[in-house]
Amino acid sequence: MFGLFRNKERDSRISRLYDQILAQSRDPVLFLEGRVPDTVEGRTDMMLLHLFLLLHRLNGEKGEAHELARGVCDRFFAELDRAMREMGVGDLTVPKKMRKVADIYTGCSVSYGKALASPDETELADALLRNVYGRAEERRREAVALAGYVRRANAALAGVPAETFVRGTIPFPSPPLSLDATA
Repeated sequence: MFGLFRNKERDSRISRLYDQILAQSRDPVLFLEGRVPDTVEGRTDMMLLHLFLLLHRLNGEKGEAHELARGVCDRFFAELDRAMREMGVGDLTVPKKMRKVADIYTGCSVSYGKALASPDETELADALLRNVYGRAEERRREAVALAGYVRRANAALAGVPAETFVRGTIPFPSPPLSLDATA
């Protein structure tokens, strides 16, 4: 009965935005060229990164764009909760794990946002090395390439009117990581 009061068009847009984040975060280039660990944690890191990119772009927007951003974030955490339960994580453990993921997302968002605003080009690569590659210094080259992709994606999304997102479209660029350019 309560479903009658939901806005189906809004829910559809949230689903489209969420699905685009999911598809972008699963791009094989990130895992093959970028050598992001192809693990539950690595995939979650890529989802958090792409969720950050959308929410960072829509930060400060008002009205429907703001509401959709909140809806996508809520959907992300609801899907993560569902996935944990499907993987057999106990009902008493799920809230603790969800708090941990929320804390990780908050920390990543702060460090990525600060790094994007910084004139220091190494700050974003350092944050990605820490968060995605587990501080493995031998992955520095990949972290630098991933930072280049994140900067390109951030710039691309910054140039898109909020109405594009409201229509349910996130024009993420392709993630070529061009490791050769970072050597």
